[in-house]
Amino acid sequence: MRPATPLLVLTIGQGLAGGIIVCLAALMWMGRLTGPEAIVPVLAALGTAAVGGMGSFFHMHNLKAARYVMRRLKTSWLSREALTTAIFGAFLAVLTVWTLFDGAGVSSVGYQTLLVVTAATGVLAMWVTAMLYATIPAVLSWHTPLTVLNLMLVGITSGVAVTAGWVSAVPSLWIGFAILLALTAAVKLLHWTHFLRAHGQIRAETGTGLPFSPYRLQDTGTTKPPYRTQTQVWPLLQPALLRTVKLWTVGWLFVIPLAAVVVWQTGAWGGARWVLPVGAMLGVIAERWLFFADATHSSRVFFVDEPRRAPQVPMTGARKSM
Repeated sequence: MRPATPLLVLTIGQGLAGGIIVCLAALMWMGRLTGPEAIVPVLAALGTAAVGGMGSFFHMHNLKAARYVMRRLKTSWLSREALTTAIFGAFLAVLTVWTLFDGAGVSSVGYQTLLVVTAATGVLAMWVTAMLYATIPAVLSWHTPLTVLNLMLVGITSGVAVTAGWVSAVPSLWIGFAILLALTAAVKLLHWTHFLRAHGQIRAETGTGLPFSPYRLQDTGTTKPPYRTQTQVWPLLQPALLRTVKLWTVGWLFVIPLAAVVVWQTGAWGGARWVLPVGAMLGVIAERWLFFADATHSSRVFFVDEPRRAPQVPMTGARKSM
């Protein structure tokens, strides 16, 4: 599928914001969070969440229709995403104000409760967004529980890496971060394997890969722009480009952050702490671009330019003479 910039901005920003707040909540639970250290991560979370939220509006073809987005909460994951993202943003805004104007109060019960609730709403928003993609049968690449695990783990992992450069971390946090990296990497590899299977299911010989059930036509082919130019249909990535982006993702999102932690904690180079947020940003951008660019929509089967083949039914003598 064609990677839509607004969706990239939304999913990356929401994941980073949620991951940062989850990391701060974990540090608070360990008794390692101070007011001055919390300021920059909280501001970064608010900024990425705001950019992601604003970016989502540019994905709408008609902004006037935004007022109807909450009307389908009972059946639409998109409506639920708008609601949960807004709730997370509201709690995050209150948390930011409290942190800026009463940084010394991070040890209070009220602040800690607000931080935990904000982290919970962030996790909920990430889960709802992940479910939005995982419940689309037409995109076989996403139609799996691995999509939910992938989006949530990548968001939390990148958020922890961004936060790490600003806090006084403890060995237990780094052990947890290493385990989180390993778990996220394993899920990411399984997800890529599922993407490969999805590619093989959608061909002229195999069909759309969708289960047999009643479907209704939503696009009669008369809308503009032409269906073939829309998001669902996009040229398959060349193998060389696919390998390059995957290696870039693995390197910046998993290998380099882990190496930076080891270098930093052994005292070999203190500047390695700043490699963590940079690596997380570079890695998550590549991962999310590939999440969209390498996804296979079932409608591709109708637009695949396959070589012409000889008819499989033997032709009669009368037909041959014509």
